[in-house]
Amino acid sequence: MNRVVAGALGLLAGAALMVGCSDDKEASTPTAAAGDTQASAAGGTEVKVDGGDLAGLDKNSVTCVKQAGKITDASGAINGQQGLGVVMSDAEPPVVESLGIVVDGNALAVSNMMGVKSGSAEVKVDGDTYTITGEATGADIKNPMAGVITKPFTITVTCK
Repeated sequence: MNRVVAGALGLLAGAALMVGCSDDKEASTPTAAAGDTQASAAGGTEVKVDGGDLAGLDKNSVTCVKQAGKITDASGAINGQQGLGVVMSDAEPPVVESLGIVVDGNALAVSNMMGVKSGSAEVKVDGDTYTITGEATGADIKNPMAGVITKPFTITVTCK
């Protein structure tokens, strides 16, 4: 189980770095230069874990990209700490395929890929606003033998 979670988080971290650390400063304006690609800054982003705001998350670094039937939301990590990466289907309704959150040094994830499911997530859409709620699971990176950690979360992002 821990290997699956670690693998999923590795993939999400890579996606978050590619999207969140992009130096394309025009990402705040929807574009269609690459066919069906649309990118936007996720204004009005809220990320709550275990009932409180995800401290240390730079909400201004959260971006949203719609491309090839997927919606990807990601943030840049602050000093390798708090970060966010979400991949959803661009369907009616959207389905979370993978989600990674780094909280207090703990890597938490939701995965629903290749027959492997961990955690849970549900998406509600109101216009351009996506609200993702559920429970993410993972391990304490500093003490992986401590067992599985589960935390409830709510993520609200705007993606045009």
